[in-house]
Amino acid sequence: MADVYTPAYTEQIERARHEASLLFARVAMTHLFADGPTAYRPDAEPPRGALARQPVLFRQKLLDYLADRGELIIEGDTCRPTPALAARARLTEEEFLGPGATGSPTMEVIKHFETVVGGVLAGRDGLVLLEETYGAETTARLWHHLMVEAGPKRAPSKLAARALDLRLRSGAPTVVFEGGAGIGATLREALTIDGFRARTAHLASYGFTDVSRSLMQQARRMVADEVPELLDRISFDRVDLDDLDAYDDVPYLRDGAADLVIYESVLYDVADLHRVLTRTRRILKPGGWLVFTFGSRGRPGRFFPFEFFQSTLHSFYRAELDPPRRVNCGYLTMAEWTASLRDAGFGRFRVLPDAADHDRWPYGGIVAERP
Repeated sequence: MADVYTPAYTEQIERARHEASLLFARVAMTHLFADGPTAYRPDAEPPRGALARQPVLFRQKLLDYLADRGELIIEGDTCRPTPALAARARLTEEEFLGPGATGSPTMEVIKHFETVVGGVLAGRDGLVLLEETYGAETTARLWHHLMVEAGPKRAPSKLAARALDLRLRSGAPTVVFEGGAGIGATLREALTIDGFRARTAHLASYGFTDVSRSLMQQARRMVADEVPELLDRISFDRVDLDDLDAYDDVPYLRDGAADLVIYESVLYDVADLHRVLTRTRRILKPGGWLVFTFGSRGRPGRFFPFEFFQSTLHSFYRAELDPPRRVNCGYLTMAEWTASLRDAGFGRFRVLPDAADHDRWPYGGIVAERP
């Protein structure tokens, strides 16, 4: 992955953070401080249930982001913006980015989410609001950009794709299960690897799953257009990762059936992470790999720009908290991932990039082996 985590990639990450600082300033001044100081109680216990948690934790994450950046004046249980924060919110994009400069494609997408933040803070789901405001076709395009095309997001897709390619290089017949596969970001990325198409001759079967029928339909069309020779070895199935034991009639989900399990940017969305990891270990053959990608939770002032989109969704708050294995809804810290993997029986795993680099490069993944 050294050719992925490069100075150019670092520049993309920092640009995303810089652009977010303008958008979040506008959101804060429009929705949090429009009527003056607001409550700030970072240690308050969040409510139970995804629908109740979402507006509370979304608001809290935005305030934690501003506090970590030193942009709040905190007085007891209330806070107000610093003059610098209020001034930044009044800047035009050209004033903020520089004469003649334009925002990145990702900034243009996030600006759509900016317009629905009021509804999110009122407890509505971000994707539903986008569809109501911009229509299903535009919303699908925005989703595709954030999940597949956005520069920072390419790192985890490449990691998952390279793990798939590396497994096929053994030459042995390989059974793959990809959970929450969406529109096929992993497979799309793998097809760009030299020699991958030829190595798919070693693919015995590929279980391509998601809970969304429409996403799987898009993925099937992609496979038919780009790699039709795999259609007879790919199964498109609707599978709920929180209930993997219910699919004992699916060949690649039986005990010891899979050589490789891939969860590309999906494990943060499950309700019971420990159950999903232990059931995944059951599905893997001895020596099989679990490969999953993530955004590794770090300091709010550095990390929240990469969680903003997901934080607008109800599903992001479904987690059954299980400390110390899982303390946070949504993305986990490296300590949480470590405890979760070890308790699920994955004692041997590798983190990419190194944990020491997660503040600089928050997107990455883990390759874990079943003993």
